[in-house]
Amino acid sequence: MKLNIITKALAVCAFLWGAAPAATSHNFVDFGPAEKFIEPEIHLLAGSSSVTQNYRSCFPEIKDLNINMGFSGGIGGSAVFGLSNFLGLGTSLDVMVNNYNIDMAVVGPNNLSVSSLFINNRAYYLNVPVFVSFRFNPMRSMRWILNAGFYYGFGFAGYQHRHTYRAELNDLNQLVPQSEKVETDYFHSPSTFLSRFHRGDIGLHLATDLHFGPHLTVGARFQIGMKNTAEQIGVRNPNIHNYSVHAMLGYRF
Repeated sequence: MKLNIITKALAVCAFLWGAAPAATSHNFVDFGPAEKFIEPEIHLLAGSSSVTQNYRSCFPEIKDLNINMGFSGGIGGSAVFGLSNFLGLGTSLDVMVNNYNIDMAVVGPNNLSVSSLFINNRAYYLNVPVFVSFRFNPMRSMRWILNAGFYYGFGFAGYQHRHTYRAELNDLNQLVPQSEKVETDYFHSPSTFLSRFHRGDIGLHLATDLHFGPHLTVGARFQIGMKNTAEQIGVRNPNIHNYSVHAMLGYRF
């Protein structure tokens, strides 16, 4: 009996010893040479975008303000240059559309007027991230990717739609309602509300992807601008920064 147990134990050990190279052939971190020098990909992006701002501290007449994230999406392509199986250097070129909405209440001097504003902003960007790519191998048929770097965005088109409802006391102490609609370009327009917007944007780019098989990529990315995209207005300096979050579906060649 003891001999049978020992024989079976030795057989199991021999099997595990023989199977070990196959089980560890896909190291979680592989510092070996890259399988491909260039890994091209096309992808679709869908998510939300908005801005951070300091409007209320710059303009005390704003008594209430809400900013709502809007749809953001795009299409583009990327290429990662393999320095090793673990490390790569990548870049992308994406055409993006960003949307966000603002609603605010503004009270005029001496509380003689009250305005409600509803603003819809849309901007189209060429977005170019440059990033370092860290690649891991949790499974044979799957790779986990972490990308970190910076992006440059150039706004080439866009608009602002603004609808204002205003009520003002006249000299007879009568409340006079008014309504106004304004549509203007988003970038470098003197008619955009509170501030003009620069076309250029620079910020932080973070992303994570899962590669399934030879072609499919599913991932997510986050970008936040480090550049103030608003122009200074006299002594007032609005501070506006873009940010966005996206899901990504890609096809690798």
